[in-house]
Amino acid sequence: MAPSALIPPGAGFAIPRLESVDGRPVPAEYRILQGERAAAQLALNLLDAGVLSGEDWGSSQGDPLAFLHQGLERWLDSNGREQIRQQFFVDVVLSTSLDRFSYRSGPCEENLATVFLTIEPDSAGYVVLGPTLRLLDQVHPRLPATFLHLFLGALNRWIRVYDYRDALDRLDRIREWYEGDPEAEQMELPNVDAAIPKSARRRPLGSRALEPVLDGCRSRQVQALVRKAQELERASRSAERPVVSDEQRESLMDCGEPVPALVAVFEERDAIEGAFDEEAQGMLEVTPEPNLIIPFDGKRVAGVASAFHCLATLCRTLTLASELISLMPGNRRGGNE
Repeated sequence: MAPSALIPPGAGFAIPRLESVDGRPVPAEYRILQGERAAAQLALNLLDAGVLSGEDWGSSQGDPLAFLHQGLERWLDSNGREQIRQQFFVDVVLSTSLDRFSYRSGPCEENLATVFLTIEPDSAGYVVLGPTLRLLDQVHPRLPATFLHLFLGALNRWIRVYDYRDALDRLDRIREWYEGDPEAEQMELPNVDAAIPKSARRRPLGSRALEPVLDGCRSRQVQALVRKAQELERASRSAERPVVSDEQRESLMDCGEPVPALVAVFEERDAIEGAFDEEAQGMLEVTPEPNLIIPFDGKRVAGVASAFHCLATLCRTLTLASELISLMPGNRRGGNE
């Protein structure tokens, strides 16, 4: 099954169509779609799990693949697609394979017991943290680190965020590569340490210590930012991130690490952004792993329901993160677009 875009406008399931030699469509009554019976079974289980709605069956003209397509698009719309797309650019893929080069037009009956929902960035979102941290620092010296802990921690449970820690790791790898090289001292490396505010290095406040700070804060803007970050953190814990089996992990052995779904910098064009730009040049040299893999048994309604509960948690997390980014000073609507 082809990608269904959670974010990019105009994208969606590519429903396969059998065509004649001269390129004209074969009449529907003569079409035979491989895996149609399995697609119908999966669609029925999604219907029983409350993911799909019977309203879409009539407009699908009895085609189970079209029914899946329309129903999943409706589900994404009802789970925050419009708000998410303001800051994030990710695709949701429903497939029976983790191999990027063998996505099928529909699930085959023999492997319907193992179906995957995967989350894959089309491009990286972008958030500037510095102005928000300076605002919070005026209220309490440990409030900026608390905000970072809530915001980045919640998102990193479900997607990959490239932040100052990734930039520091990259510098460490470069130093290891050139260790012992006499020309290493002549290399100019970005000063990532200088780009990290002191407020970000402090210890975050615990939940008990945070409440009195917020209760005594007169700034509605600060309260809105931190309360939204708390809501985001709670939402991200609504489900456990699924575990991929060793066998499933083996199919990803030739893949690279997941590409970031969000780049978090302290200031525009700072050393962290520079490190990402350098590292991004090689990120697609090999096919990257998805940011998130949700395996489930497509033959069991309970398995379907559990998988889409995880996906709903991701959608809720991204929705709240998108709302929060729009509240953060120094950020434009639509990320880095």
